[in-house]
Amino acid sequence: MPRAPGRIRADGNENYAEQLVAALRAPNQDYETAESLTHPFHSYPARLHPATARILVELVAENAPRSQPILDPFCGSGTTLVEARALGHASIGSDLNPLAVLVARAKTWVVQTRRRGQIRDAAHEISALVIAAGKAARRAGAEPAPTRKPVGFDPNGRDRRLKSWFAPHVRRELELIAGLLDDLRTRDAELADIMTACLSAILYKVSSRTSDTDGTWVDRNIARGAGARNFAQRAELLAAGLDDMSNTRGAVPEVHLRDARRLGDVVPEGSIAGIVTSPPYAGTYDYAEHQRLRFDFLALRHRDLDEGEIGSRRSFEKDPLAADAAWREALAESIAAMARALAPGRFAAIVIGDSVARNRGMFALDDVRGALTDDLVMEAWASQERPMLGAGERRAFGERGKSEHVILLRRT
Repeated sequence: MPRAPGRIRADGNENYAEQLVAALRAPNQDYETAESLTHPFHSYPARLHPATARILVELVAENAPRSQPILDPFCGSGTTLVEARALGHASIGSDLNPLAVLVARAKTWVVQTRRRGQIRDAAHEISALVIAAGKAARRAGAEPAPTRKPVGFDPNGRDRRLKSWFAPHVRRELELIAGLLDDLRTRDAELADIMTACLSAILYKVSSRTSDTDGTWVDRNIARGAGARNFAQRAELLAAGLDDMSNTRGAVPEVHLRDARRLGDVVPEGSIAGIVTSPPYAGTYDYAEHQRLRFDFLALRHRDLDEGEIGSRRSFEKDPLAADAAWREALAESIAAMARALAPGRFAAIVIGDSVARNRGMFALDDVRGALTDDLVMEAWASQERPMLGAGERRAFGERGKSEHVILLRRT
């Protein structure tokens, strides 16, 4: 969502349009929702703002049975699922990104109190072992720890890709944490996955990578033991957020590793009470590239994402015309899959923005209109202008300008 709020235009059903306008304004008015529950646990590029998601979940879930699920077919790190759970609704998420699925499952792991407590216990035990091992490694005559070799990953290639991003002492700490999680996985795979999400949450903070979306190398002075302490702190943050979420009733959300175009594999036709989602913006992000450091370190298999990511920047840089056609086809297939999943008369709220793809302006509201199926009606929409544009964006969008959109569709 834009940091500098611009003018908002809206049309369609007046009541719904007002709620969509409120959803666009929420990030600049509601500063609490994004810091609540498990939202702060793990960064994720271009995630749907929690305050926007909260309003849209309330809108599409109105008058629906709590047992009838809310769906997010591009669930990312699980923002919509967290808000659906906070309202006491069942929910289903899917994403083609294995990291997204890992994080979304962790953020919605609302289980019994004793089970949630194991997050804290395991994290502090692992942290203590890693700090003790670091002290032992500095003693004279200590043998260096062996490099971890995840199954299915070329150890030499993995080492080359990781070496420049972590100071040697940081790398040793992180590898030991990951190795201890591998041991835990043999006894408790579910808890090990939750703890792996905690490790993922700190990786870029103790690396020399600038951020999720900026792969520039930056010099960071990371203290010894910082990785282990940050890991335990991140686990505490997750456990506290899950404790807050446990005060609501409802099923633990389902999260599937699935292409949005194949929703029918996991979602029965006509079974969904409402959809809140934010599809990729054409030519804007490369999730497979943004997360590659995490994929390598955590040993997450990502070939399907590499091949199936919708609207990636790299696809437009490689062949703009083919990428444009593929983007529109993928968007249409995704919206058709959403239409099939929705129960008749229920709503889908789509948050999507205009973008620049290989120097060309992509107008998302037009693209969604062009992708609609016969059984979907656009009930309302709201668009917020992005007033702070670079020179390239001004050339790409001209007088029409660039906007973020919230679009409300109804299945007939």
